[in-house]
Amino acid sequence: MAIKEGLAKALVFYYPLAGRIFEGENGKLIVNCNGKGVLFVEAKANVKLEQLGHKSIQPPCPYLKQLLNTLPGSNGIIDCPLLLIQVTRFSCGGFALGIRLNHTMMDGQGLIQFVNAVSELAQGASVPSTLPIWERDLLVARPTPTITCEHNEFNDFDPSKTTRWLDFEKVLLTRKFINVQKLASDPCVFFSKHILHSLLVKRSFTFGSRELQAIKDQCPSSTTFEALSACLWKCRTIALRPDPNSKMLLTIAVNIRERLQDPKLPIGYYGNAIVSAATVTTAKLLCSNPISYAAKLIREAKNKVNDDYVKSVTDLMVTRGRPMGTILRNFLITDISRFGFDEVDFGWGKPVCGGSYGVVYGVGFLLPHKGMEDTKGKLVALALPPIIMGKFQNELKKMTRAQK
Repeated sequence: MAIKEGLAKALVFYYPLAGRIFEGENGKLIVNCNGKGVLFVEAKANVKLEQLGHKSIQPPCPYLKQLLNTLPGSNGIIDCPLLLIQVTRFSCGGFALGIRLNHTMMDGQGLIQFVNAVSELAQGASVPSTLPIWERDLLVARPTPTITCEHNEFNDFDPSKTTRWLDFEKVLLTRKFINVQKLASDPCVFFSKHILHSLLVKRSFTFGSRELQAIKDQCPSSTTFEALSACLWKCRTIALRPDPNSKMLLTIAVNIRERLQDPKLPIGYYGNAIVSAATVTTAKLLCSNPISYAAKLIREAKNKVNDDYVKSVTDLMVTRGRPMGTILRNFLITDISRFGFDEVDFGWGKPVCGGSYGVVYGVGFLLPHKGMEDTKGKLVALALPPIIMGKFQNELKKMTRAQK
């Protein structure tokens, strides 16, 4: 198979991905380049891709377990394969490419760089157009780690201190109901199939040019990302009905490849070059103000990510032992719509859709959504309890109604 051959060739250049991670002194993660390889699975589905329906192959995908099967011993961090790739062929000739990666090795941009290399080598190239750069020593803590910036995403905003009892996230702190702190100790907590599984419904929402323009009209000085994130944050907060005095966070993942100047990351660097930045306000201020208020907060949080901020959060990771980010009262949004997962061509044409298919509580991935006549849409999938999801949808309809 061409993809398998391309993968084998790509791993020559990206050889650390064929190794295994072990834990060194003080919990430091180290790659043992032992060449044990990645997991590659070939599967067949006795149905045509079109029979699944277009909505079934976008998040939340009901066939995710079949299209990306978890093999025993493959989903850990230490001494486990760093990549699992599954190619599922459909009876119509189409195929689905499922990839699960160890996120300690690379971020979304690093992954798409690797996938593009596989694509190029599968089609006959002798070397990838972008050569991979390891150089992880560029992003290390300073000799004397010093936290110089505010990092709200790691602060404890305890919902139990609020007074309203009809509060979903406050109820989660009741130990007899669910032990959130225990779940938070799981490094894969956001992606755990167990967290609140039976309490949530998962739905995707599409935003075409009309809806995006209606949102941007409410905060004309904002980017599409800032306006859409502000809209989602406000609608979700209204739906959750927290105590008005509760501290509400929105955390964004910021790509530092173009922001970091000292040291400047070289083209081809495929490690994790993202940092989180959070903004915080009260539920009352967030819900009572127009979304331009939230968009301004998001813009300010994004703009504060500079060299000093990156060094501060790197030092924080060392001094606090890689702490978990805040879960409750926090909404994490990451934009992967421009990475190009829906553009990768292995020689048979571009995919119908591509991106992250995990849908979990507290996280929103912004994905590309291209229609026949609208190629600049966005899609986001969320997980919320049924009643709260209904309220969220109602609020979203109000926000995306064209302004008169």
